[in-house]
Amino acid sequence: MAWAQWYELRVVGSAGTRAGNASGAKEGIAIGENGRLCAVPSGQAKRFASEQDAMDYLAQTTIPGIYRFEAVLCQYSPPQTASR
Repeated sequence: MAWAQWYELRVVGSAGTRAGNASGAKEGIAIGENGRLCAVPSGQAKRFASEQDAMDYLAQTTIPGIYRFEAVLCQYSPPQTASR
């Protein structure tokens, strides 16, 4: 599904999270479509329509017992065309 914007659940301290932005983190770890952790650049992060949907999912999984997560707003930006 191609959404213009969505939420991902990322490990606190990863790129896109408040702690990650403050520390200059360049890479991120998120909950993947398969329910396991994945690298954000892999494109396999689970997408949620709203922050509440993300938090509801988080409440139903066992991963939060190990890691802390933050819902991060993500937006699709079309590729830039090269100007000559």
